[in-house]
Amino acid sequence: MKPLFSIMSSLLVFSSPLLAGSENIDFEQITLLLPTPNEVRLASGAPGPDYWQQEANYQIKVELDETESRIRGSETVEYINHSPHTLHYLWVQLDQNALAQDSKRQRSTQARNLAPSDGKPAEVEYDDFRSLVYNQEFAGGYELRAVTDPEGNPLKYTVVNTNMRIDLESPLRPGESFSFRVAWAFNIQDESLSFRHGRRKLKSDEYVYHIAQWYPRMCAYYDQEGWQVKPYIGQGEFALEFGSFAVEITVPEDYVVAATGELANAEEVLSSTMRNRLERARSSDRVVEVVTSKEAEKKLEKKTPGKKTWIFKADQVRDFAFAASRAYIWDAMGVEIEGKTVMAMSVYPEESVPLWKRFSTESVAQTLRVYSENVYPYPYPVAWSAWGAEGGMEYPMISFQTSRDIDEKETYPADHRGYVIGVIIHEVGHNWFPMIINNDERQWMWLDEGLNSYMDYRAGNLMDPVLQESNLKGDRRVIDTMAKSDDPIIMVAADNQTNRKFQSYGKPALGLHILRESILGHDLFDFAFKEYARRWAFKRPTLADLFRTMEDASGVDLDWFWRGWFYGNDHVDMAIELVTLYRLDDANPKTSKALDKAEEEAIPDSPYERFLQEVGTRADKHKHLQDWYYSFDPYEATDKEIEEYDEKFEKLEDWQKEVLEFSELAYVVSVKNVGGMPMPLVLDIEFDDGKGRRLDVPVEIWRYGDTVVKIPFLSDKEVVRITLDKDNAFADSDLDNNVFPPEIEEGRFKLKPKEKQPNPMRKALFPDADQENGENGN
Repeated sequence: MKPLFSIMSSLLVFSSPLLAGSENIDFEQITLLLPTPNEVRLASGAPGPDYWQQEANYQIKVELDETESRIRGSETVEYINHSPHTLHYLWVQLDQNALAQDSKRQRSTQARNLAPSDGKPAEVEYDDFRSLVYNQEFAGGYELRAVTDPEGNPLKYTVVNTNMRIDLESPLRPGESFSFRVAWAFNIQDESLSFRHGRRKLKSDEYVYHIAQWYPRMCAYYDQEGWQVKPYIGQGEFALEFGSFAVEITVPEDYVVAATGELANAEEVLSSTMRNRLERARSSDRVVEVVTSKEAEKKLEKKTPGKKTWIFKADQVRDFAFAASRAYIWDAMGVEIEGKTVMAMSVYPEESVPLWKRFSTESVAQTLRVYSENVYPYPYPVAWSAWGAEGGMEYPMISFQTSRDIDEKETYPADHRGYVIGVIIHEVGHNWFPMIINNDERQWMWLDEGLNSYMDYRAGNLMDPVLQESNLKGDRRVIDTMAKSDDPIIMVAADNQTNRKFQSYGKPALGLHILRESILGHDLFDFAFKEYARRWAFKRPTLADLFRTMEDASGVDLDWFWRGWFYGNDHVDMAIELVTLYRLDDANPKTSKALDKAEEEAIPDSPYERFLQEVGTRADKHKHLQDWYYSFDPYEATDKEIEEYDEKFEKLEDWQKEVLEFSELAYVVSVKNVGGMPMPLVLDIEFDDGKGRRLDVPVEIWRYGDTVVKIPFLSDKEVVRITLDKDNAFADSDLDNNVFPPEIEEGRFKLKPKEKQPNPMRKALFPDADQENGENGN
């Protein structure tokens, strides 16, 4: 194959971009964007010797009233002040108040788009409009029945939207604790107002309950924020303290309850058959049914009167949630995690059996294995997947999921399958982010959603080939969104994000994937990522702790990446603008002039020049016009030129003479940063002998702020093609400009018949004619 680059005769000169005097903020350190390190949070990203965090312990009694669809509860809260500060009041979260008619969430929710389009009324889905109506009618919010000290004496408190301030009669000093009691009730909303919890009606007219954000719980108080009292208005999730829970849940007699923690009174609430099945499941590598489909069906045919109280206990958790229904089928299997058995379990109704029976608990087990190996060993005894009203939500040891309605008994659509497996892995994965590594979700949603999305991609890809394809399509959507001029940045508080799936899930996850696969490599990334988890397990990290730990543990400066990917909205689009081939001109007139002649002859003659050559000139026919210049050849070396060169050559030092003998070809590849986000450059070079070579250019080549960088390399072979990012490793939005010489773009088109014009007259006068002819009535 002939080389595709023209020969350019020139002395090869390399210059330093320092001469340009340009400044580049892309490679400035992000120190000024982060809080100043101290002895609480070190510059390395680790907790310091003065690190502290608060503790909240709960004893709760709650009853689920299915007749009134209502929760009634009471709790005793022990709050321990581990901070070095004296507190004069406490803040408690009242998340159910977000559903009250006068809540800030309710009053700041905008109307859906009901405006006509193209002169036609807007089309709104039934579910969406039902939610709009139900939201206006539902009587939500807490009914606070008592706020007292443990002896029953009333405490002074003030409710501020979704928070409650309890004023202390005497200051709570460092190392001291304060206990108080709260009694409350609230109405459980239907799935049409699913707000991370609620109830869902089944085809049997029975209900499944997801109960969360259900008890008054302590606001977080920490060094970077003080009291986190941003109101709960929906998108920003939770900031909570670790502690212990002892929870008594009273439900109808025949209910099954799945919850945070270990069941403490199994002998009282489970039959001997159920307990034996659970024990068998502990050592089984296949799912074992604890409550079978037939047993659940019998309970629906005839309800058992009475009530039953399930008691759960949990330590070192930040929250508590539960799911309950008499329609639940229950299955389980044991998963070995570092020498101990964790029970992976699922509860779901009959109508979800085709998917959930096959995939739910297996997905839980897959998550436990992959995350324990790659993040932090799972520390809890159980992990639940509970079907119900909420499409996807996470709590310690239990996650809420659902599946779209499936009419068939044994079959299901492919997208339902991917949805169920993917969502279960994602929600169970939240046991690590933020349930163990306890970031402030109310402020930075991406710090748990993004890290968890990165990990759930890995776990899902290792479980199922269908999920691999889905995740790759998700990455492409992120790249396409980044390429838009108005794509939002990641570093926006949770409640203010305009595209949370992109800002908190997709883009952070893709960024971490690129760090592992293409920038740091597996070994450096995995070590640093696990070090972040180890340092901050059961503590509250901030984004600065993540950024600093990843650099500290990997030994690589990543400030350029954090700045561009998280704080900016530039995208990745590198383009090969030009490839130039240079040959060394040794200035020897014998060879140099021959090269000059070859370059001149390589330029094709114009039609006019060819005409002149054909007709000739007057001097060609009359010798008296042919002087010295007529026969002079500018490309032939004269004796004088050869003599002068030889004299200069003899004066050169030996090493200079060796340099002049250099015969390799010098190439310069000009790469333009079209998108603005700097990235390393990987160039794959194909030579005319069929062999190849790869150039790995570090990201620091962009450090001077150039829009175009020039990459040199030498070769004794001629190049036929150069491809940038051949492995599609850096989220480049336009791969077509990554090849030089450019390739012809290919595409496809399809044919279709001409559309018939609507004929309402025919449809009205001859309604049966179209059916007889098999037409559509247009």
